[in-house]
Amino acid sequence: MNDEAAPRALIRFRLLGQVEAWRDGERVELGGRKQRTALASLLVRAGRVVSLDQIVDDLWPEHPPARAAATVQVFVSNLRRALEPDRPRGAPGTVLVTASRGYQLAALPGSVDAQEFVRLAEQGRAALDGDDPERAAGVLRRALELWQGPALADVPDAPFARAEAARLDELRLGAVEDRIDADLELGRHSALVAELELQVLRHPMRERLRAQLMLALYRCGRQADALQAYRAGRRVLRDELGLEPGSALRELEKAVLRHDPDLAWEPPAPVMLPSAAEEPPGDEPGRVLVVDDSGVNRRLLVAALTELGHEVHAAENGRRALELLRDPGGYDLVLLDLMMPVMDGYATLAEIKADPVLDHIPVIMVSAVPELESVVRCIELGATDYLPKPFSAAVLRARLRSSLAAKRMRDVERGNLRRLEAVVADRESALRAEIAALRAEVDRVRTGEAR
Repeated sequence: MNDEAAPRALIRFRLLGQVEAWRDGERVELGGRKQRTALASLLVRAGRVVSLDQIVDDLWPEHPPARAAATVQVFVSNLRRALEPDRPRGAPGTVLVTASRGYQLAALPGSVDAQEFVRLAEQGRAALDGDDPERAAGVLRRALELWQGPALADVPDAPFARAEAARLDELRLGAVEDRIDADLELGRHSALVAELELQVLRHPMRERLRAQLMLALYRCGRQADALQAYRAGRRVLRDELGLEPGSALRELEKAVLRHDPDLAWEPPAPVMLPSAAEEPPGDEPGRVLVVDDSGVNRRLLVAALTELGHEVHAAENGRRALELLRDPGGYDLVLLDLMMPVMDGYATLAEIKADPVLDHIPVIMVSAVPELESVVRCIELGATDYLPKPFSAAVLRARLRSSLAAKRMRDVERGNLRRLEAVVADRESALRAEIAALRAEVDRVRTGEAR
């Protein structure tokens, strides 16, 4: 007989929302509210021994019943059967373990969502401090996605649960703020404004959120709105607490007023473009439109692409780009920045592809947002390519050359098709003339026979 233990079922526990347990993907029935509260008492201290007296105090903080300890033991026995239904009768539990006048919830690493959230939030913060905003934003999003609602939502009357929920909620808000800082570093200010306005409405006393809103508004060209956000926060603090905003918020207001250049966003790394001497032979220059709200980026791209022999024009936003594209002359390619405060790249791309006069022009999206959702959305809207920042000179050359070559091939095919259509039209006209002549001849013959 094989004495090896059966593989342990995968049990995941949730505290970030209602208290739940899932065994191999199936939800476990945890019983009534007091029994779930007993499990919550063990879960918030997962990996540690919790005394029987502590669990009793957590369940009945003021007036425990006479048989409180025995009731807790019944709860634990019921929870063991629910979590380990295949455990042989009399065998010790492997999830809820009895230990020295108490119990320990022996959860596998990563199986308690609250613990996993804290771990990921710390990783995200470390990445942000280490100047890796891209990784920080991704890790923090994963952490925040673990939340299914307010922490310990179905045991709110227990004092230990209220304290733990408050702790976790404060950590969640900190993770939200860290994620927003990462997104601001990545130039996503346009997409953040609506979220920040809602967060500030929910948490009007949090000066960090208000500062983030001010910065996002300012980078969107909304200086007056940024200053209004400051004044609104100052009124709240004075009316509610009798305090003035902190020094960081006051300094930010002064920086907004004087248009401090340090507030402007620039790509985290410069785009390295080739010189004319580095460009491989055989590339035929084209007429290129660069669309970017950053003056530095526009100047860099225009100068470098002009040196490569391209005829380059620039637009500071999507509206201006559409005006230029609809002027006579035409363009061979558009380099379009995704995140712009005035008509962003998504909207501009959609307008280009919806216009039958412009839809043949290849559009390369340029963005510091490499997430798959953004890539898929741009491709679905009709983008030829998606170029994440920062990119090397070799990558830019290859993408530009490929898009221009593909357009010229399509242009040749369209020209051939037009010529073929003209030939067919000529043949059709000649055929119609021949048919008309034959009909006239038939009519003459019939007229002669009738006579």
